[in-house]
Amino acid sequence: MKVLTTSVKLHRIKSGLTTFSLLLIGLSCRKSSMNNSYSILLENHSTRPVGFYIATGGTYGTLYPDTSLPKNKSIDIISRLDVNKTFYSYSSLRWDNVFKTLPKDTLSVFIFDSDTLAKYPMEIISQQYKILKRYDLSISDLRKLNWAVPYPASSEMENMKMFPSYP
Repeated sequence: MKVLTTSVKLHRIKSGLTTFSLLLIGLSCRKSSMNNSYSILLENHSTRPVGFYIATGGTYGTLYPDTSLPKNKSIDIISRLDVNKTFYSYSSLRWDNVFKTLPKDTLSVFIFDSDTLAKYPMEIISQQYKILKRYDLSISDLRKLNWAVPYPASSEMENMKMFPSYP
């Protein structure tokens, strides 16, 4: 009888834990839907890690039509993206609203070779414009890409503004 009682208690504990876990999952889903965030994905489909910078202004940043590079290459400005990985750039505002605050309907995304970032100071990278690619994307470009920006450029990007030009 004692074994049966222990078995029943264990079953109740497991059921309680399962219910509690499902409750937590449900609450976290509700919380994330209430706290909307909007993302642009950067996807590295190259054979090497890259660095990238999304020009959204700020203390150290720039905004299109200024396509100069930031003076600093700290982790807050330039991030690393490994091979076959995706980075999500989040905004608490809809990107349509973010674009309304930009001087032009354009967001620049700079792609760097990670070896270049490791080897040279930002001053040299900036002076010699040592970038692999710069995408100058409109809101309609991002919609066409379904908010996912690949590197290297996909065939969908053939008519989109970039430097050096496609491919």
